[in-house]
Amino acid sequence: MRKILAVLLCIFSFSALAQKPKAADVRLEIQPDPAGKALVNWSITNSSKLAVYVYDFFLWGPGEWNDQTGGVTILGTTPSTEEATCPPNRVAPVLLLVIAPGRTIQGNFVDDRLKLASQTKVAMRIAVFGDPYIVVEKAKTFANSNCKHSPYDALVQEGTIVESNTVQLP
Repeated sequence: MRKILAVLLCIFSFSALAQKPKAADVRLEIQPDPAGKALVNWSITNSSKLAVYVYDFFLWGPGEWNDQTGGVTILGTTPSTEEATCPPNRVAPVLLLVIAPGRTIQGNFVDDRLKLASQTKVAMRIAVFGDPYIVVEKAKTFANSNCKHSPYDALVQEGTIVESNTVQLP
């Protein structure tokens, strides 16, 4: 009986850790790069009590999911909607960067393919996760789903999409 209780306690504890982070617990802030070498400088702050993981393959650019919304160019480092497609010949791996509780990481977003006029309004989008293993396993499963899912759908399903503030480029 003790063993069963111990196993159940572990399962419930693990499932609590595997929950999606709350968007309010992760703050993504951007500002124009004063040096002009990057489109924006970004910082991601984890104010939760648990570590979070950010999808980082495109975090420094280029943005594979850039789009326009209401006059704002969104620098998309992650997809925000599922797309049932056959994966392309090459899919970027699900690389996740840990952000410890109460910590901030910073970087620069560069996208030489994206030509933006001065005074353009921009924001940025990321995906954060509570459990790095679930999203990686789901992406592998989706890669073999006979085109029912893209591996990137795992980012949308398992992640919390966080958008930054909006800034105007100089």
